[in-house]
Amino acid sequence: MKKVIIIGAGFAGLSASDKLSRSNLGLEVTIFDKKDYSDFLPLVPDILGRKLSPEFLQGNIKEFSLRRKINFIKEEVISLDLASKQVTTSASSYAYDFLVIASGSQSNFFNNQDAQNYAYGLNSVKDAQKISTALQQDKFDNFIICGGGYTGVEAATNLWLYFKKNNLLKKITIVERAPGILGPLPDWMKAYVQDNLKSMGINILVNTVIERIQEAEVTVSSGDVFQKAMLIWVPGVRTADFIQQMSVPKNPQGRIVVDEYLGFKPDCFCAGDTALFTVKNNSLRMAIQFAISEGAQAADNIIRSIKSLPLKRFQPLDLGYIIPMANNSSCGIVLGLNAQGRLATFLHYAMCVYRTFGLRNKIGLMRNLI
Repeated sequence: MKKVIIIGAGFAGLSASDKLSRSNLGLEVTIFDKKDYSDFLPLVPDILGRKLSPEFLQGNIKEFSLRRKINFIKEEVISLDLASKQVTTSASSYAYDFLVIASGSQSNFFNNQDAQNYAYGLNSVKDAQKISTALQQDKFDNFIICGGGYTGVEAATNLWLYFKKNNLLKKITIVERAPGILGPLPDWMKAYVQDNLKSMGINILVNTVIERIQEAEVTVSSGDVFQKAMLIWVPGVRTADFIQQMSVPKNPQGRIVVDEYLGFKPDCFCAGDTALFTVKNNSLRMAIQFAISEGAQAADNIIRSIKSLPLKRFQPLDLGYIIPMANNSSCGIVLGLNAQGRLATFLHYAMCVYRTFGLRNKIGLMRNLI
């Protein structure tokens, strides 16, 4: 009986587990994750503004594993020995014949201890609940978003919606060290988002960095000092610590460079945010659609390896992306066409409902959104 270990129960890990469980090869499939639940990350910022119920944004990993007849071990992986094919957790070591690394990403604090101590992350349902609790306590007047990427924009607009619903007058500021927000996105989209943020009264500071962080006080390089300030830290993500320690080709975030089959070592595959897959000299962005398809492709190549069949190249299908904003003036590219306003917002939530975990969560989300 071949042993397959999957590290991570996010979109990629669950997709790989699902396909392997239906292979009829009598595989011993084991999935590792340090949490009991898998978070639906695309809607985490909406817990703040739209007050989506956290229970509808989580999938129970144990229940999933029981239905698929695979093993679930709630332990954090701390190291890998690729030579001896061993996975080591905080509790024990486990042998494998095939490996899929799909451990996703986590907040990157760039070794800033003050940020770790005082800032709020937004990379899980638990993070959003922590921010929600602080909002209800109404302890802050200034809300500083460190990072002008997707999550930074979503966080800022959902805070705006929360304050609007509660008739609160607060100041929201996005701080971005680059010359502009949203990095490599098209210029029309950046301009659209900037105009929309300004219409909501959200301030944007570019070419600016956070210089000093104290409890409820943030100083930035422009010289501004924000008192009674909540700092939401979303300047980027990185892979898990055990990946950072691995001697394999990686990018600065720690994403593992994979080949056209999603492999990086014999019998080892990588999928989702941990995989750095290149298409026409461009790295494939982190997105649900790619995580799901990569997980399935990695599983398929394991099955083909066992059957002594040629591996299949991964061919990503890019349906597009949307920057959702809580005033419903969203924008994006869908099937190669520009989408703006309420249509873009509708398409975003329709796809989220479609991709979320289980019928109960789909119905719950639709009720929340309606």
